Amino acid sequence: MTARGSATLAEVMALDPSQNAIGAGIKRFRLQKKWSLKELSEHSGVPLSTLSKVENGQMSLKLEKLLRVSSALGIDVMQLVQPAEPEAPAALVTGRRSLTRHGDAKITQTENTRYEYHASDFSRRLLTPVVIEVLPGRNPEPVKHQGEEFIFVIEGRVEVLTEFYEPAVLEVGESLYIDSTMAHNVRALDGKPARVLNVSSTPRASDI
Repeated sequence: MTARGSATLAEVMALDPSQNAIGAGIKRFRLQKKWSLKELSEHSGVPLSTLSKVENGQMSLKLEKLLRVSSALGIDVMQLVQPAEPEAPAALVTGRRSLTRHGDAKITQTENTRYEYHASDFSRRLLTPVVIEVLPGRNPEPVKHQGEEFIFVIEGRVEVLTEFYEPAVLEVGESLYIDSTMAHNVRALDGKPARVLNVSSTPRASDI
């Protein structure tokens, strides 16, 4: 679950490549497949020049093209907005923990949403916890991805839009649990920003 503008999935506030989470994500997964920009363009149908500008933080992609890119890379579109995880052995490790102190969360900023990723140093996790600040005045596009999500309102009021249900208004302290493969998104109400805790199951390679 993420709230995005109706024109694009994510349009970063600053166009500095270091702050361009979407472009950095595309480049990271492209290099993991050892593809050139030309190869990604051929597999996704998105022009090479467009992909180059996106990776360098000079422009953003509309949702349709972003979905084509993520499909070509063989990943879930939500993985592109998550911080890069440190490499770790594939073997299951028990007794792990990740402590996120105040100010230590990894930040991703889009046009109308701010994401605070917790446990970002915890690789190969099954859940992705994020505190999301949703700014008012936007009608977000519905998105869908593998997994499930828990949405809990910390501040403000939000409306959760889902594909098969009537919109649900959530107040502070209220929550919603959904199947993420159903198109969904959240918008802030009352002309004020809202903050929600979002915990989503992390897609596995076998799920994509």
